[in-house]
Amino acid sequence: DDDSTAVAAAPVHREFTCLNDEYSECRTGQYTMALSRKVISNHFGRNKACTRTITSWPLFCRKHYQRATYRPDQWQKRKIFLIERQLNIIEREFPGTKYEIALKKSEADRLNEFTRLHSNGMPKLDALALFPVPEKSKAFHAPMAVLDELSYYIGKNRSVFEVKTCVSLILDFLRKGDCKEVPAIEFLPHFPQNGGGKGKGKGKAAADKTGSGPRTSPKGAVKKPGK
Repeated sequence: DDDSTAVAAAPVHREFTCLNDEYSECRTGQYTMALSRKVISNHFGRNKACTRTITSWPLFCRKHYQRATYRPDQWQKRKIFLIERQLNIIEREFPGTKYEIALKKSEADRLNEFTRLHSNGMPKLDALALFPVPEKSKAFHAPMAVLDELSYYIGKNRSVFEVKTCVSLILDFLRKGDCKEVPAIEFLPHFPQNGGGKGKGKGKAAADKTGSGPRTSPKGAVKKPGK
């Protein structure tokens, strides 16, 4: 997959490690930070204040990022892996971090309108029918049924376990074809007052214990966090 024009000469200076393939070196020649891409930072608030504390991100060089997005089905599932990886990194460096799970404004507005109609007595199926996925839109919009199920997880003070459960649900949507892309959802970290970084052993142990658990009841209903 690497460029055949790459020259196997003396070691080159790399300002970052391209994670396109974690088991072999990137040889595209794009080794400066200016040519790197934070491929999942948009799901962690991107440049919001609560996210600037994070210094370790999965980075791709521009070429490998472009190639990855040419295979959208595979790329969306890989984004889930990278999001889970990032959650583990944050928990290792900042044990006990809590999160606010939030939809981007456009999706939150759609969900709020759907919820208002349903709360005012409109049958759920009728309300869902009023919110088809926009056909002509630059940004991806998730099906309303998907946003409705994700609504159980939206809110503040969520544990890393609750976030991973939400992420696991999104992966199920992708695998089943219920959603074509990872929805426009953010996991905004709120770090403990005493910070992190010194208790890395404790953080790693905590991260190892926070795998994705079941998020549906035996009948298939989505469980609310903490239940």
